[in-house]
Amino acid sequence: MLNVFTLYSLASMLLPCMVYQLILVVKARRNGQRCQAVHVIWIYIFLIYIWMVFQVTGIGLLGDILRTDTDLILGGVNFVPFDSIGIGYILNVVMCMPLGFLLPLIWEDCRKLGKTVMIGAGFSLLIEITQLFNYRATDIDDLTANTLGVLLGYFIWKIFVRLFGIRLKARAIGKQEAIIYILLSVAGTFLLYDPYLLF
Repeated sequence: MLNVFTLYSLASMLLPCMVYQLILVVKARRNGQRCQAVHVIWIYIFLIYIWMVFQVTGIGLLGDILRTDTDLILGGVNFVPFDSIGIGYILNVVMCMPLGFLLPLIWEDCRKLGKTVMIGAGFSLLIEITQLFNYRATDIDDLTANTLGVLLGYFIWKIFVRLFGIRLKARAIGKQEAIIYILLSVAGTFLLYDPYLLF
């Protein structure tokens, strides 16, 4: 359900990405390139997915840090692998499978297994690091589950391509677009979103 909080969180995440995209489009036009509408649509599907992951995981916010009077690190930390295997682990795997599918589908430079898995692991690590600053737990099992989900999503993409032969032809305008969109999404949410400002 859309309310002022969801719209605010979505806008906080999208704003830096839209500014980046505008810069890319202006640069592309100066160089005589065109930005393909299909590519832009898929980027926004990707960004909406990233936003939904933030909603589920409870990414840490700058506001969380500013509101605390005591410890900087508020959440719990678990560095013991496979300490919390259960339904939560499986749900984390499932949550990140679309990332492993969308990265190679949208961006040609993510069609190698190693790059997709590294981006997925980095994305998960960013979320876990930000969770140090709120009351969520930073857990090595979340990192391994999310990375496993990206790996499985990548293999689903490979099977999808083999069965249907469908690959998006739209080319990225900028270099390392996927990584930049992820970093901007995390930065926008971390820096701009603070639900307590609405009270």
